[in-house]
Amino acid sequence: MAGKIGGKGLAVKGESKTSYSRLPVQHLLQRLIHAPAVLAMLWPALLIVGGYVVWQRWGAERVAKQFYGLDPELIHVTQPPEYVKADITAAVYRDTKLDELSLLDSSATARIASAFATHPWVSRVDAVRKLPGGVVDVHVRYRLPVAMVFVISRHPEVSGRSFFAVDGEGVLLPTTEFTREQTMGYPHIEIPDVYPTGGVGSSFGDPRIVAAAKLASLLFPYRDQIGLRSIQLDPNNRTAPVYQFQWVNRAGSTTVWGSAPGQEIPGEQRNEEKLQSLLSRVADQGNTRIRSSRNSTGEPSASRQR
Repeated sequence: MAGKIGGKGLAVKGESKTSYSRLPVQHLLQRLIHAPAVLAMLWPALLIVGGYVVWQRWGAERVAKQFYGLDPELIHVTQPPEYVKADITAAVYRDTKLDELSLLDSSATARIASAFATHPWVSRVDAVRKLPGGVVDVHVRYRLPVAMVFVISRHPEVSGRSFFAVDGEGVLLPTTEFTREQTMGYPHIEIPDVYPTGGVGSSFGDPRIVAAAKLASLLFPYRDQIGLRSIQLDPNNRTAPVYQFQWVNRAGSTTVWGSAPGQEIPGEQRNEEKLQSLLSRVADQGNTRIRSSRNSTGEPSASRQR
């Protein structure tokens, strides 16, 4: 019988039986091991190259996001002034997709700076530093509101009088963060037929407002001292090459000012010089009122004392 029945081979006792239940990967490895010497040398290299490609394409990105992602709780931003009510970090993180940024990215600090520069309350980003533990220090400068621009509302949900906050460059600020009392406490810019052309964080869009905002910025630190209530166009000087302004105090008295800072016409006194003259007059008026008050109580005046 020669070990055969019906032409079919018989399994000999002790002979290993071929298994076809191996996993595909195990089967592939066995074939590579029994492959010619050239393939045996190539397949480890192929595995290394393939692993590198997979890592670069998926693995590195996943690890970078998981372990080196930007945590909003670890972003330390310059303490905002009291008039800024918004959560700057939360707004920037949400609106600029910083959650997709890895601190391993070589452009991370530049991207963080650009992100914070988009916020309407931020006028400038001075520096961004990456610190140990995933901490990020962001040093910014905030915009200072110097005036409220009076307008007749064109919004369907707001009728009549309305105000828009601006900084010294005429940039629109988030007006919704100001109460009515705060709005009325700021100097007002009152120029007929004006309305913003852009959104918060952009210029008001009217050169008259931009010029008036520059003047408001100059006078703002002394607003209480001079009793500044509003800034208006000078109705008696409309032929000048640049806009001419006047300001009104809380008593209703009007003072002609002239050109905005940096826009002085030839022969005009510089704004800084005008300001010093104004402060000197206010100081003299204050001294006069003090002397008059003392005289009314029966105390000798300064001239009598001499």
